[in-house]
Amino acid sequence: MPKTGLNLTNIQVTQSQQALHQQGQQLRQQVSFAQLGRFVPQQRDPTLLMSRIADMLVPELLPERYRRMGVSSFTFFRGTAELMAYDLNHQASTHIPVVISGDAHLGNFGFFASPERRLVFDLNDFDEAGVNSWERDVKRLLVSVSLAGQENGFSAKKIHKAVRHVAKSYRKGIHFSCQRSTLDRFYPANDVESVLSAAPTSPARSLMQTFIDKAQKRNSEQVVNKFTSLTAHGRRFIDNAKITRHTDDDVTRHISDYLAAYRTTVRSDVALLLSQYELTDVARHCVGVGSFGSRCYLVLLTSNDGSHLVLQIKEALPTRKTGAERQLNLSATFEESEGQRIIESQKILQSASDPFLGYFQSRHHSFYVRQFRDMKTSVDLHSLNWQQFHLYAEACGRLLAIDHCQTPTAPMIDGYIDNDKDFDLAMTQWAEAYVPQVEADYAAFLKEHPNH
Repeated sequence: MPKTGLNLTNIQVTQSQQALHQQGQQLRQQVSFAQLGRFVPQQRDPTLLMSRIADMLVPELLPERYRRMGVSSFTFFRGTAELMAYDLNHQASTHIPVVISGDAHLGNFGFFASPERRLVFDLNDFDEAGVNSWERDVKRLLVSVSLAGQENGFSAKKIHKAVRHVAKSYRKGIHFSCQRSTLDRFYPANDVESVLSAAPTSPARSLMQTFIDKAQKRNSEQVVNKFTSLTAHGRRFIDNAKITRHTDDDVTRHISDYLAAYRTTVRSDVALLLSQYELTDVARHCVGVGSFGSRCYLVLLTSNDGSHLVLQIKEALPTRKTGAERQLNLSATFEESEGQRIIESQKILQSASDPFLGYFQSRHHSFYVRQFRDMKTSVDLHSLNWQQFHLYAEACGRLLAIDHCQTPTAPMIDGYIDNDKDFDLAMTQWAEAYVPQVEADYAAFLKEHPNH
């Protein structure tokens, strides 16, 4: 039988929601808040773990990747999910399985368009997604709140308050969602209108409107105007050595075949829509921090009416949870179905997903495909004042809870937490204890890469 991208066997339930809730309550007798909130440092070599991930990436892109990671402890944290994944594997855990993001830091939430062309706010990165224990996402989010708060220059007292309030918003979000019916949980209200209605009439609301206005201007034609030019050979992507360049590799040489394979993984209506487009150009295009250095591409498609569609192809690497802890075997077998895993996780976690989501397998790697910059934008964390940062972080905590409640086992989380505010303190203690570990790893990285 062919492999499937996401194994959902251990999150399908037969018990009632009440029984699941009781199981969660009983679990707290085995794994207390105190145990869950105690960080246990590990004896490990961060350079070795990072090098095993680097071995999977494009060598010529590593200097720019390291430069981006070296900007601050927060950008380093964003680019080294493998380190925290390793540490989380050796911490106390409830082992309540849900579909998790795997990398739920503050920078991985943002705005994007629903299939109905409504702007929604939700998680927007799923490279590390899969079935795992829910608290992994919570801890990564809380650590990111602390690191981003430090980068913004907020006081330790304010950062502590923010971290604790984000844990509270997650707790309240779980409890609220589990009071709703199964079908209501499946249709969460993550559209911008709902988010705005919950925001106070303050600078936070006006700032959110700024990002909304920016998102609404981002579409394929805007990408064409910014990233392409008209040449003697037709419209082509503009080469930029660090970000965008035309390459001669397996993907670009066989792009027509791979796009055909991708079209078999999308809905029939989307496949029919894509049949009206012809391939115009393809170029390697790398952005971000965590995924910079992997094999990513932009594909320019032109319709029979002269309009354009820009697709983004991203390499689907094995999750850092496994990738950094084993001797890597870079074969097609190792990466098989990783693209499918990411797409299926995204469709489960997001309240609405890009209709162009799909995947394909190349000769040596797995990839997933999505529309590029279709009303997509992230919040510029550096531009936020204290009040805005605090409110944004709380919103992310609540959204994470809502997304976790797409999994049938979520009532066990509700039972385990039991809307107990002691949970907030325990999670805050773990996050604050982990920040020095990130800073130590960052110092080791700067020592290893002094020129970046």
